[in-house]
Amino acid sequence: MRRFFLTVGALIGASILAMGQSAPLGKDLIKSFSEKMQTYKTIEADFSFTLENLQEGFSDTHSGTLTFKGNKYFLDLMGMEVYYDGSTKWQFIPDANEVTISVPTSLDGGFLDDPTQIFRDYEQDFKSRFIGEKVEKGVALYEVDLYPEDLSEPYSLIKIIFKKQNLDPISIKYQGKDGINYIIEVSKFKPNTNVKDESFVFDPQKHRGIEVVDLR
Repeated sequence: MRRFFLTVGALIGASILAMGQSAPLGKDLIKSFSEKMQTYKTIEADFSFTLENLQEGFSDTHSGTLTFKGNKYFLDLMGMEVYYDGSTKWQFIPDANEVTISVPTSLDGGFLDDPTQIFRDYEQDFKSRFIGEKVEKGVALYEVDLYPEDLSEPYSLIKIIFKKQNLDPISIKYQGKDGINYIIEVSKFKPNTNVKDESFVFDPQKHRGIEVVDLR
C-alpha cells in the first residue's frame, strides 16, 4: 500500500511539474515567433482563407495574397483588392469596376480589416499553452494555443502552428465565440523582399469608367 501511494504521489508530482513547464515553454515559443515576425521589414505571403460556420455546418475557402510593409498592406482575397497606405484605404472590386475610398479611424475589425495582425506581436495580452511538436510532410512543427486576456474579444482561442526550424508560420486559426472560425493556411512566405510604397496605393485614374465611392 505504501508503494502504491508513493507511485501515485510521484505521478502527481510529475504531472504538476509538466503543467508548470508547459506555460513557460509556450510563452517562450510565442515570444520567439513574435520577435521574429517583428524583425521583418516586409512580408509577402500566399495563403488560403477558410470561414468555418459550425452552427450552419458549412465552410468556405478562398485563396489570397498579402503584402505588407510596416502599417501598409495590399490584400487580394475573395474578388476584392484592398490597398492601405497607412492612412487611406481603397477597396477595389474588379468585376464591378468599383472602388470605395475611406480613411479608417481604427483597424480593429479582424483579419479582413487588418490582415497584418496575423503576424502581430502575440507575446502581449495572451496566455499561452504549448500543445506539442509534430512532423508533417517531413517538416517539424510547433503548435501553441493562445487565450486572450481580454474576455471581451470576439474569439476564445488562437491556434498557431509554425516551423520549428525557422519559425515560419504554417497556419493560424481564430476560434470565434459565435461558432464562426477563421483559418489562414500559409502556402508561401517571403520576408524582406523589395516592395515599393506605390504597391499600397490605388489610382482610380488608371481604370477607365470606374465608379468611385468616396467616403472620406
